[in-house]
Amino acid sequence: MKYLLRLCLSCVLVILMFAYVLLPVQFSIVTPRIGQPAIVTPGESLSIRLKTNIPYWRPGMELMLVSGQAQQALTVSKQSNSTNEIFISTTIPLNLTPGSYDLNIKMGDENLVREKAVYVLAQYPQELSIIQLADLPTLGGDGSGDKMLAKLIAEINLINPSAVLFTGDLAYGGGNWYQYELLLEAMATIDAPVIAAPGNHEYEGWSGFLTMLGNPYHSVTLGDYHFISLNSGHGRDQLTLSQFNWLTAMLQQNEDKTQIVQLHHPVKHREELRGYLHQYTDQFSTLVEKYAVPIVLSGHWHGDAVYDQNGKEYADTWEFPGTPYVVTTAAGADLREKYSSSPLHHGYRLIRFKGSKLESYTYDYDEDGQRDASSSIPVGKLSVVYKSSTNASVKNELAETFKKVKVKLYAPVSMGNLLPNRGHILRKYQKNEDYYYDISFTLPANSVVNIRLQ
Repeated sequence: MKYLLRLCLSCVLVILMFAYVLLPVQFSIVTPRIGQPAIVTPGESLSIRLKTNIPYWRPGMELMLVSGQAQQALTVSKQSNSTNEIFISTTIPLNLTPGSYDLNIKMGDENLVREKAVYVLAQYPQELSIIQLADLPTLGGDGSGDKMLAKLIAEINLINPSAVLFTGDLAYGGGNWYQYELLLEAMATIDAPVIAAPGNHEYEGWSGFLTMLGNPYHSVTLGDYHFISLNSGHGRDQLTLSQFNWLTAMLQQNEDKTQIVQLHHPVKHREELRGYLHQYTDQFSTLVEKYAVPIVLSGHWHGDAVYDQNGKEYADTWEFPGTPYVVTTAAGADLREKYSSSPLHHGYRLIRFKGSKLESYTYDYDEDGQRDASSSIPVGKLSVVYKSSTNASVKNELAETFKKVKVKLYAPVSMGNLLPNRGHILRKYQKNEDYYYDISFTLPANSVVNIRLQ
């Protein structure tokens, strides 16, 4: 028996030796990435998870954060292995300029890049603004969906939120890989961290979603805020037991933070409606109440609706005790009147927090001076017209004031240091022979504001 055991062990060692010698090294960056970014401040630890085809491999590697022409090497402070995964810890340098960074990892001849995987903030915000959208326009095809998403992203970048949540049904029309490539390219043009959850349509091209956006349920920390993204597309509208147990653990481990949950399928609903969560709904609501989750966000219905913890739908006010269960209209997919308690429109939701307090999550659609009970912001009411590289006109046709909008202007280095006629410079950097300026200012409701460098 001992002889057989030694023989088996020897065979395993021989196989592993051949694997190390003969197999081409393959690895992938699991996290961070678009959809599951790392959001950190200088001096903090950054965790990186890799997957490899060689068991217990401990390779030498080079880590780099890249933003435009700027590069910052990182030093591995800790590394551990499981069978086919490598876990790395490194520290963000104290002098690193805030901004979004691509993560580059080089091992031998292999060099992998995750675009906009890491966001470095000067400090964590105490006032948080979140854009949430779901049920996107169909990408590819005649290109109309691509243009609509690009217009939507231009508005998001103008609003300049702290984070952007994509709550499922991101790739319609079969979910082929080309659509996910287009989606990833579009997400990379967003100037804020992107956090993504899948919907039922993602299962039409599940391998594409997993390859481009990674783990279908996960969490992301942003200072005192904790975002939990769930996969309710399993079985079309269910949570698995393992996922529910993971959710329980995440809420418990982060109970000192303000926790925001997104999942594609609504949890609360009117009795006659279809397309809602069918598994662990009561247990889910119990957890939300126990850990004082301030808001639960969903999509799927292609219309706006808001429910309370007891399943009561609200059509008269957005302020009520307990957790609002919020359903957001389609960002570009077909609209469905019977599921919406606000006028039908394509749009997105703007959610504002101040500390742990939920400040607002609906929009004054009828412009009567009061936020509607469930309405999201209609797309197409914000625009920027560039008169020149140093002069832009920003138009706001919404009944909503935005305090920290952002526009980008640029001027030749030869013009020296310029200042905006209003607002302040968030960031200034040189690219080739030009200075680029990110300018932040307040954009009042129903207004046109001219911004220029002078």
